[in-house]
Amino acid sequence: MTTILLSCITFITLAAAAAGAATGGLGRIVGGTNARNGDFPEVVSVLEDFLLGQSEHLCGGVIINDNHVLTTATCVQDYGATGLQVMGAGTNLGGTAGYEEFKNVQRKFIHPEFNASSKANDLAVLRLSHNFVFVTGLITPADLPPTGTPEPALDTLMSVAGWGRDQYEGGLQLQMKAVNMTYLPYADCQVVFGPQLQDNNACLTGDIGKGVCEGDEGAGVFNTADRSLAALVAWHVGCDAYPAAVTLLAPYYDWIISMFEA
Repeated sequence: MTTILLSCITFITLAAAAAGAATGGLGRIVGGTNARNGDFPEVVSVLEDFLLGQSEHLCGGVIINDNHVLTTATCVQDYGATGLQVMGAGTNLGGTAGYEEFKNVQRKFIHPEFNASSKANDLAVLRLSHNFVFVTGLITPADLPPTGTPEPALDTLMSVAGWGRDQYEGGLQLQMKAVNMTYLPYADCQVVFGPQLQDNNACLTGDIGKGVCEGDEGAGVFNTADRSLAALVAWHVGCDAYPAAVTLLAPYYDWIISMFEA
């Protein structure tokens, strides 16, 4: 799952790039393993719906109740709600399990303070046209971290899953991949990215050969030990050589919940 949002290149300085190891291209869920059905029941693919039964993966998302999905504003800002679809309950975008749930999007809500240039407040809530049917162990909502939830400690092991590209300029993956990375709090990550890192951002870092890539934005970031949701993948430079920025969710709890009745 490695990707780089091309727009973020404009605000990542050469100095920040020099702080990490050199890389030959964009990042990927690099070094991930195939996820099995039920491993990440909260995770969905956000798709561009071309109608006529065709769609293409754009980014990840997380189910937050039976008819709302949380993702990044960057991913969906250029699409009308009716041009979006989500897939849950499966790990293969080809629908090979036979019980995947595909839902059209009825409305999208982008955070009112989202800044497309800085990526500040990079969150969006999608309201579905029809509710998910939850099946324990297969498709379930994530528990949002309430306001005031402490952020993970330095080096906490976190899990990410998605369908992002697995190499520079590679194709999107039909099969969900998962990877474990370690958590860098805001202060530690700011050493790498400086003022480009926004409030409520933090980072994930992995060994060389492990990371996130294009198409992994919006993927949920879960504490590997207790499976609690902490953040969404926001943006990254490179795939396996630079930290990936994430958006912590606890500071946005009240706004996210308010969208259920908007």
